[in-house]
Amino acid sequence: MKSETILKSDEYKEFPVGVFSQGTYLPRLHHHVEYELFYLDRGSVQLKIEKDSFELKEGDCFFLEPEKEHCVIGQRDSYHYYALVFEASILGSEEDSCRTFFESIKIHRFLKLSAEIITKIKESVDFIKKDDKSRNFIIKALLYEIISYIIQTKQFEYVSSLANIKKISISAIDNAINFIHNHFKENIDFEDVQKESDYSKSHFTRLFKETTGMSFTEYLNKYRTEKACLDLIYTKKNITEIASENGFNNIQYFSRVFRHIMGCTPKEYQKKAVDVIVPSTIPDAIL
Repeated sequence: MKSETILKSDEYKEFPVGVFSQGTYLPRLHHHVEYELFYLDRGSVQLKIEKDSFELKEGDCFFLEPEKEHCVIGQRDSYHYYALVFEASILGSEEDSCRTFFESIKIHRFLKLSAEIITKIKESVDFIKKDDKSRNFIIKALLYEIISYIIQTKQFEYVSSLANIKKISISAIDNAINFIHNHFKENIDFEDVQKESDYSKSHFTRLFKETTGMSFTEYLNKYRTEKACLDLIYTKKNITEIASENGFNNIQYFSRVFRHIMGCTPKEYQKKAVDVIVPSTIPDAIL
């Protein structure tokens, strides 16, 4: 079966969804900023999520939250999978009740989906290739149908702590994170982000760390590095360009941060990953 990567780079801001039909997956631990729904259509593979390892067989489906280290190991072209990769913004604004509910639950890692939904996931590859604006409606409707099915079949848990954190920090940490995501390419610093809140520097620093598990600098560098990783795979830009366009004004600092986070140099990462595709909705992808 032919492997296809369908990315909507030209419509990323308005429609942040990637649809994949492939026979290979990045075999080394990595992470990205989107949610991922993975369905193994043929063969068997080993799935690694952080320190856990699982054997997947034909028909298995898993759901992955953003920022989770993961990889899929299997002999190239001995398996085939479909994947939907999306950002939460596709579900609406931060105030949208559907998105708020989605972000307040934890979907089970391994899912059982109906045969009808699986068929629609497979068909979505053909839909998104069409030069027709209706494709966006169809893909978005599919996402809602999948999430609705998960809710109706109770394949999720309420995460009260997340809901509480969101209520407490909606005007501070959520806004700060959105500011980072929207301005990471620019020369921003802690004070710029702190302005998004009414908290003192010490209180904001503590709240940011408690909510994200990282300091501001760690979070910013990690997010910039994730975006740079995708540029290294999907674009033909040189490393200096990629560093600059992702907010790193100093190539030496970029290389040092990249090695610390990814465990290798940008060039080594690019060489290892060039033969596989990491699901992402990154703009400027090579289609």
